[in-house]
Amino acid sequence: MTRNPRKAFAFYFGAFIIMVLMSCSAGEKASEPKAETQRRVPVAYPQLISPQTVHNYPGEIRASKETNLSFRVDGPLIDIQKKPGERVLKEELLMQLDPRDYRDRIKILEAELDGALARANKASQDFTRAKQLFEKDVIAKADYDLARSNSSSANAAVKNIRAQLSVAKHQLKDTSLRAPYDGIVTAQLAENHEMIRAGQIVMRMHDVSTLEINTNIPENDIGFLVLQKGSNAVLTVPSLRGRFFTATLKEWSTEADKKTRTYEATFTLQAPEDQSLLPGMTAEITLQNLKARKPVMTVPLDAVTADREGNSVIWVYDEESGVTTPKKIITADMYDDRRIIVDGGLNGNELIVTGGVHFLVEGMQVEPLKPSAPDTQYSGQRKGQESAL
Repeated sequence: MTRNPRKAFAFYFGAFIIMVLMSCSAGEKASEPKAETQRRVPVAYPQLISPQTVHNYPGEIRASKETNLSFRVDGPLIDIQKKPGERVLKEELLMQLDPRDYRDRIKILEAELDGALARANKASQDFTRAKQLFEKDVIAKADYDLARSNSSSANAAVKNIRAQLSVAKHQLKDTSLRAPYDGIVTAQLAENHEMIRAGQIVMRMHDVSTLEINTNIPENDIGFLVLQKGSNAVLTVPSLRGRFFTATLKEWSTEADKKTRTYEATFTLQAPEDQSLLPGMTAEITLQNLKARKPVMTVPLDAVTADREGNSVIWVYDEESGVTTPKKIITADMYDDRRIIVDGGLNGNELIVTGGVHFLVEGMQVEPLKPSAPDTQYSGQRKGQESAL
């Protein structure tokens, strides 16, 4: 059977056209973009936070008096009366230097004083006679002036030796190191028979009947605290859980530390009879805030970015359209290390993006994570602190 060439050509040409169309159709389907996945971002409402009614600050307990003791004179150490840990009373002997050289010095000066007194007495008698003779025009004016000068010089020599004798007696007294107050010896820094130099620290002691606690108040808090000498604060110690002590404000700095931007405050308290508080212990001071403060609106620090003009900006999420819009705000101080206070630009009902804000553009469609409802946070006092305050 003979095949018609024209029909065969038409058949193959039609098949080719169908294959081309199918290939184009498949290519168009392959090139169609897939639906872009929306960015998921955390959202939340601003928080209206009531200011703290108490403020806690760490500190360290130390003795109210801490003294490095040293001799005012040189000499060999011949006696150590007190050891570290021993209690001592005011004026009680702690250490003793060899006093022999200082005693001999006193004896020498006393002998010199006797000679000076004899010379001064003779010069005084000579001046008295010269005065009488000068009044009778028996001696010349020059002889009178010489007698008066000799008497004055002799009296000055007596005063000089008496001053040296007083210093020598003080030095003899200073060979004995005595306690400046009632306390406890904390360290011995010299051994017996050593040669001691004046000013060399040989012993330490402190008074633990009264304790002090130094703490640093941040500049963000200092203006809201009522600091008055004698006002009470609560002291707690981590190692003594459940116990509260009352401390009294002694003094505070009115100039901030240039590095830490904090103000130092010192509190005192009488040491408990059971000696449960000792120097070196870490403690916490709780101050009651007596100045009225309005609640403040805060947002997470990660929610705030800046526009090209340097203005603070947050991104508001619209629940109906699902898009984000930038909004300028006025920020104030940090509330803590994670939140910042907002002074203007928010009414508190906005749902804001709290993470990934640097990747957002205006009108961008996002998918919110589970939002948290508007919240008001309040800070309370511990019952033990309330009763102590």
